[in-house]
Amino acid sequence: MTTIDFTAEVEKRKEDLLADLFSLLEINSERDDSKVDAEHPFGPGPVKALEKFLEIAYRDGYPTKNVDNYAGHFEFGDGEEVLGIFAHMDVVPAGSGWDTDPYTPTIKDGRLYARGASDDKGPTTACYYGLKIIKELGLPTSKKVRFIVGTDEESGWADMDYYFEHVGLAKPDFGFSPDAEFPLINGEKGNITEYLHFAGENAGVARLHSFTGGLRENMVPESATAVVSGGLADLQAKLDAFVVEHKLRGELQEENGQYKVTIIGKSARCYASFRCQWCDLPSPFP
Repeated sequence: MTTIDFTAEVEKRKEDLLADLFSLLEINSERDDSKVDAEHPFGPGPVKALEKFLEIAYRDGYPTKNVDNYAGHFEFGDGEEVLGIFAHMDVVPAGSGWDTDPYTPTIKDGRLYARGASDDKGPTTACYYGLKIIKELGLPTSKKVRFIVGTDEESGWADMDYYFEHVGLAKPDFGFSPDAEFPLINGEKGNITEYLHFAGENAGVARLHSFTGGLRENMVPESATAVVSGGLADLQAKLDAFVVEHKLRGELQEENGQYKVTIIGKSARCYASFRCQWCDLPSPFP
């Protein structure tokens, strides 16, 4: 029996892996609804990243398929059962507070900084190179692998709805998603989107004119802003006390009789994760 030193095999390909990963991370693949058209269902960025991933796969000898720029795939191996690997090239908005350019991958103190490094271009590339090693070493596989990459995981998975409706293939028998945590996340904690409606009148001593916060539904907002007016005595002092108590930052601006109050905290991601969420397939892992 031949023993494979997979750590050594990865090390042999480290520079190639990083080059491919950087080529993906350099693409701003945030969804941009202002630039949506027939060729760019979620804007140009996600399409560009999808095309780059499929270009890498084609370079390595895989036949690829792009399903109308919503999602794409390549297949490897043979078997009666199909294992689906579900990854995505879209990213949440970069937001503010970066020490480096979010789309200029930077390694500092052994860590890689870039939007998408952990969700999901980094895990996607790691999984891709795992399969690449299997392919290049000629190791046997008992199942066909279909590596599927989408472009709208962060905003509702409309990419997967379209993909499975138009790809012309049956769904894989089971699958997993290399997304953010090593080696994978398995087990849905829950997923809910709520819309709140308040009864009554917006009147009284203070009046709320607008309230905004957050960039995506699956992000913890880093800031929120309310525009208010009315009899708001000692507003600055109350804001100062609040931000000190909660270790936040706050800003107050007055213009034309209205007050713009902004609270600034720290953004984060909401990871509830996968059954697989995209295709409702069971995971092969316990």
